[in-house]
Amino acid sequence: MKFYVKFILSFLAVFPANNLFSQNLESSFFKKEIGFKILKTQTDTTYSDFLTKKSQLVKPEEISEKTSPEDTYWIQLDLYDHVSNRSNDNYFYLTFNSFDHATIYLESQNKMVSKKIGKFDKNNESSQVNHSYYDSFLKLRKSNLLDNEHLLIKAKRISFKEDVQNWGFTISNASPNAFVSQKDYKDQLPYYFFTGLCFIMCFTTLSFYFFIKKSEFLWYSIYIVVTFVYVCGLKFGIYEFIFNNNYISYWVSQSFLFVDNIVYLFFFASFLQSKKEYPFVHFLAQVLVVLNSIILICIGVLFALGDTIGFIFITQNAYAILNFTALIGLAYLMYVGKDPLAYVMALATSAYCAAPLIRTFYSTPEDGLLLDGLYYIIIGCSIEMVIFAFGLFYKIHLEFRENLMLQQRALFEKTRALRAQINPHFIFNSLSAIQHLVSVKKIESALKYLNKFSRLTRNVLESSMEINILLSEEIKMLEDYLSLELLRFDNSFSYIITMDEGLDPGEIEIPSMILQPFVENALIHGLLPKKSGTKQLHISFTKDNHNLICIVDDTGVGRLAAKDRLHIYQNEKKSRGLEVTKLRLQSLGKNKDSITIVDKYDDYNHPEGTKVIVRIPLKIL
Repeated sequence: MKFYVKFILSFLAVFPANNLFSQNLESSFFKKEIGFKILKTQTDTTYSDFLTKKSQLVKPEEISEKTSPEDTYWIQLDLYDHVSNRSNDNYFYLTFNSFDHATIYLESQNKMVSKKIGKFDKNNESSQVNHSYYDSFLKLRKSNLLDNEHLLIKAKRISFKEDVQNWGFTISNASPNAFVSQKDYKDQLPYYFFTGLCFIMCFTTLSFYFFIKKSEFLWYSIYIVVTFVYVCGLKFGIYEFIFNNNYISYWVSQSFLFVDNIVYLFFFASFLQSKKEYPFVHFLAQVLVVLNSIILICIGVLFALGDTIGFIFITQNAYAILNFTALIGLAYLMYVGKDPLAYVMALATSAYCAAPLIRTFYSTPEDGLLLDGLYYIIIGCSIEMVIFAFGLFYKIHLEFRENLMLQQRALFEKTRALRAQINPHFIFNSLSAIQHLVSVKKIESALKYLNKFSRLTRNVLESSMEINILLSEEIKMLEDYLSLELLRFDNSFSYIITMDEGLDPGEIEIPSMILQPFVENALIHGLLPKKSGTKQLHISFTKDNHNLICIVDDTGVGRLAAKDRLHIYQNEKKSRGLEVTKLRLQSLGKNKDSITIVDKYDDYNHPEGTKVIVRIPLKIL
C-alpha cells in the first residue's frame, strides 16, 4: 500500500515539474511563421522552367481551387528577415506540411543542391513531427539559403485534395520533437484508452470462442484486431514496421476500413443468426460484403495503375454510401427485432456505422486524409464495444440457459428411460411369484397376491409419469412390495420401516422406486438363503446436512456367502435393477459416494448381513 501511495505522490510531483519544464523549453523556442508564394504548373517542370516563370509567383489566397494530383506547386519561402538577424543560431529547423512528393532546393558548399523531403519519396531526408500526421521538419543551416534569403520547394499533393491556404511553414531554433507538451499527452490518451479496450474485448471474445466454440466470437476477435490496426496503425508505426514504405502504407491504411467492414459483417450475421431469423437483413449484409469486396478489388487495380484521383473518389464517396445503406438495414432490424439481442446489435452497429459519417462531415479542412478525425472512429467503436459487451453477456446467458434446459431435459429423459428398465424387472419378478404360487396350488395366496400386485402396479404406473414422488408414497409402495413378498415366502422374514421425527414424508421428494432394487437384493440374496436365525430387514430414513440418508439393513448371509448359494433367482447372473439404480443416483450429479455398502460381522468374524447406505440430495417442497 505504501508503495502505491509513494508512486502516486511522486507522479503528482514530477508531472507538474515536467509540464513546467516543457513550458519553459517551449517558451525558449525561437519560432516564427514565414510567408510564402506559390507557382502552380500542370506539368512536372524543372528548376530551369521555374526560373523562367518565377515572376508568376502569387500569394496562397490568390489560388481558389483545391490541389490536384496532376498539379505541381513551386513554393518560395522568404527567410531573410527571420534568419539573418539571428547570428547566434547557425542551425534552424524548418517545419512544413508533409507533402506526398517534394524536393527542397538549397545551397550547399557554394552550389545549389536538391533534397527529397516528400513522405512518398525514396531517400526522404525530412522527419515526421511527433503526434502529427501532416507535419514534417528538416534541419538546415543559414548558409543553405539561396541567395542568402530564401528556400525553394517543389511539391505535389496526390493523396487528397486541399486548399493551399492550409499550408504553413515555420522556423525554430530547436527540433519540434525536442519536448512533449501537455496537449500532446492529451492527444495520445484516446489511443491508449482504445488500445486497452481492444485488448480486453479481444481477449474476452477469444476466451469465449475457445470455451463455447461459436464462430461469431472468432469473427469479433478478428474485427477487434483489424479495427485496432486501422485506428492506431499510423500512430504506433504498425504500417511502417510491416511495409517500410509510406506509399504502400497510405494505400493500405486508407483501404483497411473496408476490410474492417467485411469482417464485422461476417460477425454480425453469425452473431445474430440473420440467415435464419432476419432474411432481409442477411441479404443486405451479403450485398454490403460484396460491395466492400468490389471496392477493395478496385483499390488494388487503382494502386497498380497509380491512379490516386480514382482512389480519392472511391474513398470519399464509398464511406457515405455503404454506411447510409447499413443504417437503413439497422433501422429495419430495430423495427422487426424479435428479442433484446437484435436491439443491442442494432444499437452497437449503428454506433459503428455512424462514426465514419460523422468523421467525414465534421473533420476540419486541414484534415485531408481524415486522420485527425480518427477520434470519431475511436468514440464510435468504443461505444459499439461497450454496447456489444452487454449483448455478449446476454447471449452467453442465453447460451448457458439453453444448455441447462437441454441438460435438464436430457436428464429427465434419461431418468425416465432408466426407471422404465426397473419396472419390467419388478413385474417379471412378481409374475414369477404368481406362477410359483399357482404351481404349488396356493390359490388363495395367489389371489391375494394378484390383488396387491394390481394395486402396486397401478401406483408404479402412475408414478412413472414423474421423475420424483413423495417419500410417503415411496414408503407405501415398499410396504406393498414387502407384504407381497411375505405372502410369497410364507412370512419367512420380518421387516420394519422407521423414520426420524424431524422428517415429514409428505414434504420430501425422492426419485421414484429408488430403494426397491436394494430391498429386493437384500431379501432375495441375503435373507431367503439364510437357513437359521433371525431374518429381519430394517429400512430407515434420516437426514444429514443436505442429504436424505436411506439405510437398507438386513441380517442375511452376507455378500460373500450369497455368491455360493442357490435361491429362487439362481439363473439370474446379475441384477439389472441394481445397476440401473446406481446409474439413476449418479445422474443426480450431487454426490459421487451416493451408495455405500457395509458388510457386517460378529465378534468371531462371522457374517451378520449387509447394510446399504443410500444418500439422496434432499428436496423439500
